[in-house]
Amino acid sequence: MARAKRLNERQLALLRRICDARTPVTSAEPALATTVYALRNRGLVTTAHKDGHWTAQATTAGSQYLAQADNPPSEAGPSPYSTARADTALATDDATELIANLQHAGDVLRVTNPTPAERARLRRALHAAKAQRLVPKGHYLQYTGRDTGDLVIKLLPGPNPNQIAPRPTPFHIDPDLPPEEFHPAVRDAHLPVCPDCQNRARRLLNALARAAQHKGHTVSLAPSDTDASLEITACDSTFPLRFTEGTTEHLDPDSVQYSWQRVTARITRPSHDLDLLLPSPPWGHRGGRYRWGDRQRWRLEDKLHQILDEIEHRARAEHEQRLNQQRKEEATRRRWQEAMEQARITLLQDLRVKALREQTDAWHEAVRIRAYCDALDQHISSTPAVSPEEQQSVTEWITWARSYADDIDPVHRRPRIPKDPPVRPEDLRPYLKGWSPHGPKRA
Repeated sequence: MARAKRLNERQLALLRRICDARTPVTSAEPALATTVYALRNRGLVTTAHKDGHWTAQATTAGSQYLAQADNPPSEAGPSPYSTARADTALATDDATELIANLQHAGDVLRVTNPTPAERARLRRALHAAKAQRLVPKGHYLQYTGRDTGDLVIKLLPGPNPNQIAPRPTPFHIDPDLPPEEFHPAVRDAHLPVCPDCQNRARRLLNALARAAQHKGHTVSLAPSDTDASLEITACDSTFPLRFTEGTTEHLDPDSVQYSWQRVTARITRPSHDLDLLLPSPPWGHRGGRYRWGDRQRWRLEDKLHQILDEIEHRARAEHEQRLNQQRKEEATRRRWQEAMEQARITLLQDLRVKALREQTDAWHEAVRIRAYCDALDQHISSTPAVSPEEQQSVTEWITWARSYADDIDPVHRRPRIPKDPPVRPEDLRPYLKGWSPHGPKRA
């Protein structure tokens, strides 16, 4: 039997890596494809496909084979397959005990530098726990120290990050659904495809519209001035969907008049291969697709779930962009309001400083005038007598000067804080440090 043939070193190493599951084996490494297919033909692994790529996963037979290979019997003993059932039972018992010990130890079990035989037994128990589905629901196993050092086994919550997600179920398209039960927007949708593809295209749109509506999105008819057929709105973002149909060229036998003439003219005919398009993804939307259609390996019906996934992905991304933009605008408005408030405070402060300086200047002026009048009085008193007319004139001048000093002296008026004047936006411009006084923007 083919199954009885032993694996070579390359196959065994790859099987060990697949069972280990820490470094997935995928189609991203094409050099391993031949070995993966050889293991798959022997029933030791399977290849799960998703979006045109595959990931290798070990089967129960593969885990059992690896368990036997990691602890080979003596040359005189039976073959691996003759004792597989008994060894599987032992590995299952060890796996059950391992899970119990893990849960008792708080989901982390450390075995200090085990012997090679003990390390191999624990590895078989790990493989058996995965293969026999003994791991508690909602958890997965992870371990380090496969060949050397301490063997640390962890029971972690959540899905296994190395396990490929299940392939989504294609949308159901009922070929017998009467047209009156189509989505209202689909019934009136414009379909730029040939008459032979009209019914199929409308049923594709109906399946997509019903699935989108089931997820809470809004489906509406595209505006008549566009070439789109349908619009799906998710998270306040609207995505038009547009059909295109391919064409093929054929020789046109009707282009010649006589049977002996060579046919060279070509005619273009619909290919009946449909594509469904979204608008091209905007810059910054990495990994986005915008076209799905009939190909040699699949039909458009198989890709409808990807179209809806892309719409939801773009809707979430655009919603997050809008939130980020709103947060930036709110932060900008907040900084502008703070700048406006600070500018108003600074302006009023400057006005008060100006008023204070004017008052102190007036007070110093009054003090100097009074000192001058005192000096003038002293001078008159110490000098020889003058004519009465001159004495009268000097006395009047001193009296007027003292009166003027009293008029300009702010101390006599008991000055208070000046009232805040009305402030216009333009008055704040010198204090805004580049902000516009009329809105949250730079001047």
